[in-house]
Amino acid sequence: MSKPGYANQEFWIRMLFMLVYWGVLNIALTVFGFLVIITTLVRFACKTEISTLDQWVSSTGTFIKQIISFLAFSKEEKPFPFQSWPEKNGRED
Repeated sequence: MSKPGYANQEFWIRMLFMLVYWGVLNIALTVFGFLVIITTLVRFACKTEISTLDQWVSSTGTFIKQIISFLAFSKEEKPFPFQSWPEKNGRED
């Protein structure tokens, strides 16, 4: 007979990581919001695009998606720093 989930040590380690990533998600969403506002203001003020800022917005969005996938038990892989930082065009399906 197998042990229930709460008796498994891996379950508690995952819960600890989920708690930490929940906090990181809140910080990442705040940073993402500021980046979106800054990008909007820059594009409104000048007609040129800043590729570095666009890359940061895109990669932060991908990072948020990775965290949500981990928290929703869709993926077992932990996001950054256990993986490399997501690239702009790197799709994470």
